[in-house]
Amino acid sequence: MSTKHVRTTGDLVSFGCDLRIERSSCHASRTMSGPAAATIIGVIELRRAATRLKCERSAKKEARLVVLDPL
Repeated sequence: MSTKHVRTTGDLVSFGCDLRIERSSCHASRTMSGPAAATIIGVIELRRAATRLKCERSAKKEARLVVLDPL
């Protein structure tokens, strides 16, 4: 297993990873591809992205981001 360090949405694209966004308050989750995440969120650090994402159900800005390994 390699030791990739995915720190930005641009890294998601470079390494071919997907991103899962999980909400603890309403238990909603969404998975998106790296290019989709970079387009929707912008090319920023993932820790900053977690504070900017707003849930469509609960309207809260609480997100846990999980980087999914490429298949």
